[in-house]
Amino acid sequence: MALINKQDIERLINVQGNTQNALCISFYLPTHRSGKETLNGMDSIAFKNQVRKARELLGKHDVPEAEITQYLKPAEELLHDGNFWRHQAEGLAVFITKGFSAHYTLPITMPDEVYVLDHFHFTPILPILSQNGRFFILSLFRDKTAFYEATIDKIRQIDVSSFLPESISTTDSLKFDVIGNDQDFTHATTTNNGTNIVHGPGSTKGDEEHERVREFMQDIDNNLWRILHNAHEPLVLAGVDHYCAIYRNISKYKNIVPQNIHLNENADIENMNTIHSKALAIIKPLMQQSHSESLDRYETVAGTGITSEDIATVAAEAIHGRVDTLFIAPSQPVWGIYNEKSATAEVHEEYQRGDFDLINLAAMKTISQGGKVFVSSYNGMSELSDGASVKALFRY
Repeated sequence: MALINKQDIERLINVQGNTQNALCISFYLPTHRSGKETLNGMDSIAFKNQVRKARELLGKHDVPEAEITQYLKPAEELLHDGNFWRHQAEGLAVFITKGFSAHYTLPITMPDEVYVLDHFHFTPILPILSQNGRFFILSLFRDKTAFYEATIDKIRQIDVSSFLPESISTTDSLKFDVIGNDQDFTHATTTNNGTNIVHGPGSTKGDEEHERVREFMQDIDNNLWRILHNAHEPLVLAGVDHYCAIYRNISKYKNIVPQNIHLNENADIENMNTIHSKALAIIKPLMQQSHSESLDRYETVAGTGITSEDIATVAAEAIHGRVDTLFIAPSQPVWGIYNEKSATAEVHEEYQRGDFDLINLAAMKTISQGGKVFVSSYNGMSELSDGASVKALFRY
């Protein structure tokens, strides 16, 4: 399981900053969950071609052959890992520099690209990191829990079986023995907000059942916190209203959307397309509302000096921490450099050694400093004029 998030990006930025005189290789590859492409090893063949291209690009940077081989050792190891290629999603990102490598399976299709730069290149994954990018779904039933990562277009189940209780009978937090669907309880007492709850003689079956469910939900939340503690994406709850209400009340995660989705436990619980469709009916209007409200704020003050569509200006202001909201359009890299002495950025017609993709730079700085980034057209909205790559609303 590898859910890429803001903290992963910060880690990668820290790695590139602390690796002296080293190049950074960013691989992006469209992959497949199943089908003939997986059976025939097409994804690994495509990656082999990318490794060959990375070798050529490293050579153009005058890297010696022995050093190129060392750079690409992690990629070669992935290339020959058959199990790895049998468990892919829509896209793959691999980041490599001297003494470091990381890879992430992604829920959106990636371009077939390799970048060898002085820094990692993140632009292709901005739709996941943006405000209108990814959301999560947690399915809550007595005999089945499941966790999903989703975008507007795709959904995939995340394997959390190693640390999340799959059913109420497997949760570690229960203070009593579970014998069957109609349970007998051992004598026990738990404390809930200072109030003793008795299991066994003196308690009603309804009290005990409620507390069993509550402890089950508490166990789920405590363990899911391993993934969600640094996340900001919306979380949609699916299942029985009673279970969802208890989970909402005890959860530490603050981004649970107000409305639950209802699933037929017999027919819908295993159907990811149904789960995705029902979740989209809730989440897409919320994303579009946030997008619309941010765009309205921009248009209200456009032309007053606190907005810009000039990528060099936007990149420089993002570095200074001034960008509150950034709208970007999927596009080819806009190469350029930031001059610390003049505190300005300049655009280059072609890539020059040391250049950044200024769109990538502006977006990463905005996200890392608490700003909002929206990817144009990703959820059915388009706010950028023809030829424009960015719009930015400044903080002041």
